[in-house]
Amino acid sequence: MKKYDFIVGIPCSKLKDLTDEIKNYIPCTREDEAMALAVGAFLVGKKPLVFLQNSGLGNITDIITSLLKPYGIKIDLLISLRTNPEHHAFMGKITKRLLKLLEYEDYKLITQ
Repeated sequence: MKKYDFIVGIPCSKLKDLTDEIKNYIPCTREDEAMALAVGAFLVGKKPLVFLQNSGLGNITDIITSLLKPYGIKIDLLISLRTNPEHHAFMGKITKRLLKLLEYEDYKLITQ
């Protein structure tokens, strides 16, 4: 994993062990809040990483399409892929296709 100097995201049980080890991790309540902080960090020269569950991917599609893509802002995403419980099943099914449709390549999926 690349060296990051600004790490922000949504608390997630799948990523808890990792986030517990990070000293300066900033937990957020919403994915768009995390992305806004990451964009600000990017604009002042930081290398940000955003943690989120795939169920929150829909909350950042507007940011990706109207801010990151048009202005070449690079934000790496670490996405926990959830397919259970049932309310996560559909987003779990389409996550990779949605990222491809958004032409978003700066991500890593965690499936464990």
